[in-house]
Amino acid sequence: MAAALAFTHLAAAPGAAGGARDGAGSSPAIHLSGRWTVNTLLGQAPATPAGDITFDPANGSIGGATACNFFHGVFKTAGGILTIEVRRMTRRACIGSAAEHESAFLEAMKKTSAYRIDADRLVLAATDGAVLAELTHTPDASLEGPLHKIVSYLKDGGLYSIRAETGAAITLRDGQIEGNTGCRPFTAHYTLKGDALSIGGVTPAQTLAPCSEDTRDQDASILAALPEATTYDTSRNLIRLLKEPGGAAVLWITPEMP
Repeated sequence: MAAALAFTHLAAAPGAAGGARDGAGSSPAIHLSGRWTVNTLLGQAPATPAGDITFDPANGSIGGATACNFFHGVFKTAGGILTIEVRRMTRRACIGSAAEHESAFLEAMKKTSAYRIDADRLVLAATDGAVLAELTHTPDASLEGPLHKIVSYLKDGGLYSIRAETGAAITLRDGQIEGNTGCRPFTAHYTLKGDALSIGGVTPAQTLAPCSEDTRDQDASILAALPEATTYDTSRNLIRLLKEPGGAAVLWITPEMP
């Protein structure tokens, strides 16, 4: 069952960024707005997931993820100058390369003092011009269209992780759902009006593929969870199918990488 992640507060630096203003402080840094995904750190391409950062010029805030933790903070920009300050971060332990990539990303943000944007590419640089990180502008996940991995499912009031080797997946397109629980394929139909979602007609294949007892339990839980979804929300590259607005998630899904 997924555990709740606690945030730890990081001490604010003297003269910390307090808002996003550009030029002489008259206009928001709209050009930085949105989510940017890390492509390289110090010239090296880190393993996926490498991390991302979302800039919100309306209140000068940032939010994002390292290779294994979530963070929040603030930023400030004036002309080509950019300062980033991470103030809160979850405390999930990182292992091996994930720990290295997290450390490198945090260090890159801390050292950033300049930036440039070329189309959908953002470059963070140090005072001496050394490139610290390169990122790509990335839209939030879309519910309809892409093939999504099923990440976790609701069972007995708790959220359970999908067995990674089973390949559980789902696609919602033109009112039709096609998916696989990890034991067998299934189909269903849906309607979507704004954020209101209705799923019905869930029909699994009659024959189960050879799969473990845990995966058969996963199969039953996914099929039972789908009709309970009445809405959804999106956060970066994750989508939650929800029982009700602000309610419990019945499924977490994320787009498959091409």
